[in-house]
Amino acid sequence: WWFRWQQWRFRFLIAGGMACFALFFGMLYFGISPDSTYESLFFPIFIRGLGMLVLIIAFALFAVEELDERYLIYNAFFLIASRSVLAPILATSFYSNTLYRLQQHYFQSLAADITMTDPLAAEKYTSSLNSSLAQGHSYNEAVQLATGSLNTTLQQQSLLLALKEILGWLFVASLVIAVISRFIPFHKTIRVKYTKAGDDMV
Repeated sequence: WWFRWQQWRFRFLIAGGMACFALFFGMLYFGISPDSTYESLFFPIFIRGLGMLVLIIAFALFAVEELDERYLIYNAFFLIASRSVLAPILATSFYSNTLYRLQQHYFQSLAADITMTDPLAAEKYTSSLNSSLAQGHSYNEAVQLATGSLNTTLQQQSLLLALKEILGWLFVASLVIAVISRFIPFHKTIRVKYTKAGDDMV
């Protein structure tokens, strides 16, 4: 309904959509932790969906407003192929590889400093070792279980650090795009014909 007022400049819509993404990434960056729950993601995902809705509608209207009707079907195919096929594949590949590379980097960095001289690492290792021995495992098995528990903790921490770095960069990028797009002179206003109730019956 807010498109019908004919006063929404294209740059405001793009800035608003990117601001929603900036808010989404910012909430995840500052809110994600080992104790996070699924319920804490409800509001950020809603904000992301709102941003996607605004950007998809705005770009679609901007692309077809002055387009020849003969090319509408080609434009629709291009938008669907880009948004629903190419973009998800490229984004998934890029972020999966980036996440894996960063996780391995942080895992090596954390593992290099894990020794028995580290009080936290020594306490966790000793606690896991004593727990395994109390459960009836042999000493060798207890050592393997304690080492595996420490390795799992390092994997979790390295994954969290990798996510933090990716979300931080995305937060900064989306915030910069939102600010810049606010001042880009697109010289276009979203125009949507609006028919009042009853006018079509006259």
